[in-house]
Amino acid sequence: MAFSLALVDFDGTLADSMPYWLRLPADTLRAAGLPQPEGFAEYIRSVPIREIARDMGAKYPQLEAETPLAVRWSAEMAAHYAREIPLKPGAKKLLQTLRAAGLRVYILSATCHALLDPAIERLGETGSKRTEAPYAFFRDRFGVPYEKMLLAEDAPRNLAAAEALGVSGVGVYDESMKEYTEMIRAGAAVYLPDFSDLSALEELLR
Repeated sequence: MAFSLALVDFDGTLADSMPYWLRLPADTLRAAGLPQPEGFAEYIRSVPIREIARDMGAKYPQLEAETPLAVRWSAEMAAHYAREIPLKPGAKKLLQTLRAAGLRVYILSATCHALLDPAIERLGETGSKRTEAPYAFFRDRFGVPYEKMLLAEDAPRNLAAAEALGVSGVGVYDESMKEYTEMIRAGAAVYLPDFSDLSALEELLR
């Protein structure tokens, strides 16, 4: 089947930004002299950062005595996005491959525009991805059925939600999600351990 539209995740797929996000909660606890709760590493990999800030603020009110965690973390990440977060090797090649196949290509991210826009401008490049809303937006706006959409993504839950709608998944490896590699590989139409060899993707796009 010919695809018409590609939705590409930013954090962990195009950009090597997840280590920065994952350090925020752990560094906050460490600076306050608080231990990490049991299962904390798994928790911060599977829960949106806004929910983590809300949960940690509720459990440890002292962490928000001066500034809400969400505000503080947003400011820290804005600086990282604007100055240093890099694209993954071959990320531009991925985008070029999708465009060369005639697909409309859009970045689909849960990270707000205020943070991403400076990074995208420096690097040259709505709604939760776990719901139907963003896919329905593109379907209704461009008249593209889900079966002709691709989602390039490193997070297994986001891939599973898209695939349940009929959107084909392009699974991308990220170190932050390495324990889910087999789950991503099993569910995706194509799995990319990196962007050095895109032949499997090119075959899917033919």
